[in-house]
This record gives sequence, C-alpha cells and structure tokens, in this order.
Amino acid sequence: MLAPDVPQPKHVGVVGGGIAGLTAAYRLARAGHRVTLWERGERLGGQAVAFPVAGTHLEHFYHHLFQSDREIVALIEELGIADRLLWLPSNVGWFAEGRIYPLNGALDLLRLGSIPLVDRLRLGLVTAYLQRVKDFRRFEGVTAERWLRRALGARAYDRTWGAQLRAKFGRYHDQVAMVWFWGKIWLRTTSRRSPLDQEKLGYIRGSFNVLIDGLADGARQAGADLRVGSGPSALEPDGDGGWRVRLAGGDERCDAILATVPSPVLTRLVPNLPEAYRARLGALTYEAAAVVLLQLSQPLSGIYWLNIADPDLPFTAVIEHTNFVPAADYGGKHFVYLSKYLEPDHPYFTLPEDELIEAYLPALRRINPDFNRAWIERRWVFRERAAQPIVTLNHREKIPDHRTGLPGLYLANTSQIYPEDRGTNYSVRLGNDVAALVAADLAAPLPGAAAAAPQPTTPIAAGA
Repeated sequence: MLAPDVPQPKHVGVVGGGIAGLTAAYRLARAGHRVTLWERGERLGGQAVAFPVAGTHLEHFYHHLFQSDREIVALIEELGIADRLLWLPSNVGWFAEGRIYPLNGALDLLRLGSIPLVDRLRLGLVTAYLQRVKDFRRFEGVTAERWLRRALGARAYDRTWGAQLRAKFGRYHDQVAMVWFWGKIWLRTTSRRSPLDQEKLGYIRGSFNVLIDGLADGARQAGADLRVGSGPSALEPDGDGGWRVRLAGGDERCDAILATVPSPVLTRLVPNLPEAYRARLGALTYEAAAVVLLQLSQPLSGIYWLNIADPDLPFTAVIEHTNFVPAADYGGKHFVYLSKYLEPDHPYFTLPEDELIEAYLPALRRINPDFNRAWIERRWVFRERAAQPIVTLNHREKIPDHRTGLPGLYLANTSQIYPEDRGTNYSVRLGNDVAALVAADLAAPLPGAAAAAPQPTTPIAAGA
C-alpha cells in the first residue's frame, strides 16, 4: 500500500482520439494514472487518420512534416519507429492564368510570368523581410490583407498572396491576422537547413497510421483503455470533485477530464461551463474543409504542392502525393488531393460526392489539357467541419485556457496552437503540454514530458 504522502494514481478521461488526445493519454498512462480514452469515430487519429489503399495506407487529409517539427520527430524516435520516417525532396508550383509556374526559390520567383517584373522583385523583397522577422507580436494587430497590400502594392497583392487568402478563407479573407501569414513564411524558412538547400519534407512510410498505432500501443502497454466507436453524450461534475461521463452503456466516473474536441463540441458536452469561458469559446470561428482524393492511372502534373491563384478554379490547392512519395510505394498508382477550405455553410460542404467531383473535372483539364475522366480509377470525398480555427486580430488574447474554470475539466484543441494554426507536430506539443498540466494539478510527477506551464501554448519566443 502506498504511503499517505505518495500521490495516488487518478482516473483521467480523455475525450477525442486525435494526435493530441493520444499523446496526452500516452503520457498520463506512463505517469501511472488510470486513463480511459473515448473516440467517437471508427478509427483513432482524428484529422491524421489513414485508410487502406493500394497495398498500404493513405491519409484522408494530406500530411507531411517540416524539418523544424522537433516534437513529433522526438516522439517518433521515442516510440521506436524512426526507421519509417523519410525525408524527401519537395517541389511547389503556382497556377495562374492557365499555366503552372514552378516556385521553389528566388530564380523561379523571377520567372513568375503572371505578374510584371517589378512586382516579382517586390514579392521577393517582402518575402526576404518576413523570413528575418522573429518577433511575431508586431503582426498581431494588423490584418494580412492590409499589411501585404501596403507592402506589395495592390496589383501584386491581388494576383499572388491576396488570391491565395481569398481562395483559402473565402469571406473571412480580409479578417485574417498578419501573424498567421508570417507563420507560414517563418515555418518554411526554419524548415530548411540552408537557404540554398532544396526543401525536404518528412513522411512516415506506411502513412501517419504508423505513428497513431505506435501511440495507441504505447498507451495500452502503459495501461490506458482506448475505446473506439463511442463517446460521451455529456460531462457533468459529480459533486465530489470528480466528473461523471454519460455513456450509452452506463455512466463512468473520472477524477479529471481532458477534452481534445473542437470548442463547439465542448459547449454541447458541458452546458454549465462558466459564462466567460463559454463566451471565449463562442468567439472562435472555424473553417471547414472538403477534400477530394483521386486515384489516377497517370500523373496529373509534375508538382507536389500546387497553389491555386486562379479565382475560376473551384479548389484551393492540388496536392499530388505521388510527386512526393513515389508512386511505386502505391503499386504505380497516382494519388491527388483537391483541397478546398470553405465556410461550413458553403454548398460544397454538403454537395453529393458525384456532383462535387463533376464540378472539379473542368478545372483538372485546365491544369492538364490531356486529362481525361478515364484516368480516374477510384475517388473519395472527405469533409471536416472544424478543420482550422481562423486567426483574427489579437488572437492570442482570445485563446481559451486549458483549464476551463471547472475543477478537473481541461480543453486542448487546435484553437490553442499559436502563432502556428494547426499541424501534427503542434498537436504532439499540445498533448505533451496539457498532460504535464493535468499531472501537475493532480499532484503526480510526469517523467519524459515538458514541464507544465500556465500558458495554453508554447509560442515561439519573441526575439528568439
């Protein structure tokens, strides 16, 4: 029997089996706590989940790693699957005025014929400036549209980054804070070993399911109970300092609850949240996503990541996965994601799959005039209502704390990732941080994870 001064293990419930939830469950179980995780979906993994295809697995939503993604790489090494992590050369393109332009460096930028030379030079100078800014706080109070339009000029802005903002954020394009855009430039800068090196991105051979399975196995070996296909209908304080989890098969009691669900889901699960916390959650706006994945008999283009700057095309980007990971890994088949970020009330979010694909076919012929629908061997449509929080002005002040104001109830989701906006690396970091926080509040040590901090995120230090 443990001595009275030794903290007793607690029962921690984790709601949501994405990367953040699995990481937190793994950490807390290894610290000796009894952990039960509920995932309502059919598989663990959240937005990183993959499905079987072409003799292997492929994600519902496209994924890769940057060389600056330290937390997830450390976890991959810890789980003993580092031999599955590949670093592969990447290439980027730009589609404008009916043409694909390679866009992998300064020389390609100078050849970007969709804008005049003076605009190309301006674009290069602004990019170089943003790559050198380390203090993101200067961009928190100005929108990307205002800052970039002033820096680039109206013509260059409208034909380049403005076109991308409109394609990605729709009616919210003029509300996105410049700090979000800075983060995209900074991420690509810090991911390269040298500005002269070709960019290399990371991918897990066999899909991100390898990581998800490794996390799940590690959590189970540490004693965690991972339940897939069911979830709570409500979370209620039990009056004794714990929480009652309402489930179809009967209620369960936990000492603490960690919800790794989108903010609107938490407000439904816990109707009695403190009003100030509920208001903070309600102030957040999420973008939805609709992604068409095509299995083709031949490649669509020679580009991995093709940004779309043509307002007539119905999607935001074309990610040709097998121009990154070789088609030989998929039995010679070619896989292309057609990505569309949109408002949850956009018609594409509920459009029948066949109709959505029909709407896309003319655009595919514009990208490759030789494209024929006979190239399509299989197709899938994946949708996500809370794909990405929209980072608006002074977003840091709007981030909800991990502690919800109700003792023993915690929240960890993508709205708390800042100044980045989402990503598997930051979900691992989020899981590490919130697990350390929960463990500290439960008065239990947590070996192997970062020390707890009262802040909801671990942002890049200003001036670092």
